[in-house]
Amino acid sequence: MAKQYGQELALAVEAVLEGEMRKLEPRLKTAYSEVNIEFENPPSKEELNQMLVKESGYIRNWALEMIRKYEKGERILNSYPYPVQFWQLGDQSVVALGGEPVVDYAIRLKKIFGPELFVMGYSNDVMAYIPTVEILREGGYEGHTSQMAFGLPAKWKESIEPTIMREVIILAEQLGIKAKSK
Repeated sequence: MAKQYGQELALAVEAVLEGEMRKLEPRLKTAYSEVNIEFENPPSKEELNQMLVKESGYIRNWALEMIRKYEKGERILNSYPYPVQFWQLGDQSVVALGGEPVVDYAIRLKKIFGPELFVMGYSNDVMAYIPTVEILREGGYEGHTSQMAFGLPAKWKESIEPTIMREVIILAEQLGIKAKSK
């Protein structure tokens, strides 16, 4: 499979190199901000103790760490400063999002700004999966427990997606980039 995918990638790169290239103007505009994305309420100490009995692996380790924080009186986060960045390289737009945003963010942003938009994850910070509202409602690792693997206190609130999307649009507008559709 690795050889097959490598050959497919090589063919795709060759096709691009043989095609007509688009020259980018030597112009750079950037905008950056951090928005607070909120967590749901963390589990109580009692709920965490129940998790110690039922769970194993990273979830159990997370519950132990959360109990330690409660016992030491440490502050439990209720939000996270999420990095959002927009670049304009010539006429090429690039959005850089923190964490591991699910592919739906790229799909939705390309609908707003056009198919040439380049969307990057793992930019400026890595704190967990960044789910959409739909994924939060579905549950599973990406929606409910990836935050535990990163030591965060709870799952994200459903406001995460509109908060991030709104901030990308605000940053684009700061750079004079108009959304093709909202």
